[in-house]
This record gives sequence, structure tokens and C-alpha cells, in this order.
Amino acid sequence: MYAQESIDLLSKSGIDFRKNEEFGIDALHFGELLTDSGLVLFKDVRWVSFHSGYDFGYLLKLLTCDSLPEDEDSFFDILHTFFPGIFDIKYMIRSCRMLKGGLQDVADDLEVPRIGPQHQAGSDSLLTAMTFFRMREKYFENCIDEPKYLGHLFGLGSHIFQSSQPTNA
Repeated sequence: MYAQESIDLLSKSGIDFRKNEEFGIDALHFGELLTDSGLVLFKDVRWVSFHSGYDFGYLLKLLTCDSLPEDEDSFFDILHTFFPGIFDIKYMIRSCRMLKGGLQDVADDLEVPRIGPQHQAGSDSLLTAMTFFRMREKYFENCIDEPKYLGHLFGLGSHIFQSSQPTNA
């Protein structure tokens, strides 16, 4: 199951789905590698994302080899197990006057330059990270209030993961 509109957008951005099918890594094998990487299941690892509910849903399917839960509470329970440290910029900008829109809009407003083509994983990931750090500096005095922002995903519930104090994440 996929959204044709998303496939078309990615194809126009240079993604070659046939080449990925032939030469890409098997999704289940990727899930195994991610599990062994040290990037999941550890509370000290921080993930920086932008409007990432679908992204983390897909990763959870790979990591669990199972369907996603049918209710948000169960989804967040599993999410917190694998990804206990998520910041979603789209959620965080609700507290930042003058910031709105998509990732590129927010990056432009913060004068963060893009390196590489839009809708490519490397370029989008780098822009997300650089935007987060610029936003943290400009709007959060280099200290994110984890109890307020950690664990929220824009557009999903009101769930939050508790943390004891602000961080320099």
C-alpha cells in the first residue's frame, strides 16, 4: 500500500524505484541492522525529525515485523520503546513566533541553507538537523525543555514522554 502522489513526487525528485528494487537493501534486513546499530532502544539517543509520524510508523513496522497498533496509546508505547528520544520540529514550532510551514519554509526563515536536492534523504536529513540546531539557538536559548517537547509527534495525540530536566540536545 502506498500513495501514488508520494511516489510521483519522489520520482520527480530523482528516486529510481526500479533501481532500488534491484539493488537496494531488503526492508527486513534493514530493520535488523537498525536494531543492532545502537540508534534505537537507548534513552540517550536523540532523533530530530520534521512532521515524522509516518516515518516512525514505517520504521516501527520494520523493527517489529508487525502491523502498527490500532490505537494511539499503543503506538506511542511501542514508539517510546524503540525511540525514547524524539524531537519533532513541526511540533516545536508551535512555540516559535513567526515560524510556520514545511521544512524548507522553516529553514528559509531561519536562514539555514540546503545542501543537495530536496526530497532526497541525505539532503532532507541534514537540513532537518541544521534547522533544529538553529531553532534551538534562536528560540530556545540552546536548551530544550524535554518534558514539554520530547516525544511529541505533530498531528498525533497529546502524548509526551517524561524527562526530568531540560537538555542541551
